[in-house]
Amino acid sequence: MAASPPLRHVAMLPFMAKGHAMPLLHLAHLLLGRRLASAVTFFTTPRNAPFIRAGLAGAGAGAAVVELPFPSEQDAPQSTDELPSSTSLVDFVTAVAALQPAFADALAKIEPRPDLLVHDGFLRWAKDIADELGMPRLVTLGFGGFATYVNRAVTAHRPNARVSSPSEPFPVHGVPDLRLTKADLNPPFDDPEPSGPHWDLICKNRISMYSSRGIIVNSFHELESIYIDLWNREFDIKMWPIGPLCLAASEPAVQTKDDREISEWLDSRLAMDRPVLYVAFGSQAELSRAQLEEIAVGLDNSGVDFLWVVRSKWLNPDDRFNDRFGDRGKVVEGFINQLGVLGHKSVKGFFTHCGWNSVLESITMGVPILAFPMAAEQKLNAKFVVDVIHVGLRVRPKEDANKAGSGLVMSGDVQVLARELILGEEGKRAAARAGELSVSSRKTMDIGGSSFENLAQMVQEVSETHANNGE
Repeated sequence: MAASPPLRHVAMLPFMAKGHAMPLLHLAHLLLGRRLASAVTFFTTPRNAPFIRAGLAGAGAGAAVVELPFPSEQDAPQSTDELPSSTSLVDFVTAVAALQPAFADALAKIEPRPDLLVHDGFLRWAKDIADELGMPRLVTLGFGGFATYVNRAVTAHRPNARVSSPSEPFPVHGVPDLRLTKADLNPPFDDPEPSGPHWDLICKNRISMYSSRGIIVNSFHELESIYIDLWNREFDIKMWPIGPLCLAASEPAVQTKDDREISEWLDSRLAMDRPVLYVAFGSQAELSRAQLEEIAVGLDNSGVDFLWVVRSKWLNPDDRFNDRFGDRGKVVEGFINQLGVLGHKSVKGFFTHCGWNSVLESITMGVPILAFPMAAEQKLNAKFVVDVIHVGLRVRPKEDANKAGSGLVMSGDVQVLARELILGEEGKRAAARAGELSVSSRKTMDIGGSSFENLAQMVQEVSETHANNGE
């Protein structure tokens, strides 16, 4: 008779954003598929629930979703997709704390009682609920090991306080070969004396994180060993690299019309031996009409075939790039199967905002990157991609305040770098390195690989601690 899984029931509370939820959905597939847990239940808002249910398709009878009624006005945002602007993020994080009573009630009533809660670092109030129930917690941050360590090391040691300009390099504690500038950091980490609502939120979230049983990192040791090992030596809270979790993703249960059209278009490029640049900047990026036009002109002039995923909120109803690029450029709107696109043999480059999920998916599929970071830790991810692991190129905005277009990535740079990534020598070197890391990423998730073993050890430690506490 097969032994029972170490965990009988795992509760998951993701932040209401696709990029935050997807790794946990993949983790649920892993826990159930490897019989490390008997059941996994997600808690989320009603309008976010369909996305969660779709992500659990194929996970089996042990996967479930509980909807938490949002106790505010009917039209209040229930996910980051519904936010009017990224500037509303801190307010939204504060607003979703109103879910605390409903979550506490639902978690206390669910059977069997979960023996582990995995929650997003933004949802720090989950700590008090888990503590009351005597439930162990693991926290997810949505960052890789490099960005997590660097941000913590910079705030702890303040090397950026000793430079006189945003472009002057400074060292990072523990990494003698790494030099950063303030321009590599997003607020508030670029400020040696950070303050304000965003910094207050980060400090409060850290308190919750440091009292958990560990940080789940969607990465693998071979990719970021220096930074993961430094973190685990220097800080009391353990970092568990158990990814790339996207390798646990199953094929979509139902292909959308867009997915079928995309697949057919990519097949046609492959048949004609025309390599494709995939262009997508995530679900939360905000691009001005001027920036969109610079990108459009650059892509059009590059001579490279491209698939560009745009967001409807970027475009006017009468100006949606319809047929502008002929058969060389395909433009689609909405949320598509990105992993499937990156895995297509015709796709030879990824022009991306450098969100961590996108970076890791690109590496996993062996696709080199053209980095265009915009927010959060994306500048650090771009630094990692270009200067640390050498799997990409970087396009930078114009910074001359006296010239038109300052602050925009210009069409000429897009044109040159898109061609270089797909056709040039630098692109070939980046592609070769991405191919090497792709092989490594798959080995780490196989039986005996570092991420395979880390996940088993993490689950075992949580289950043993829970048992020793008499639960």
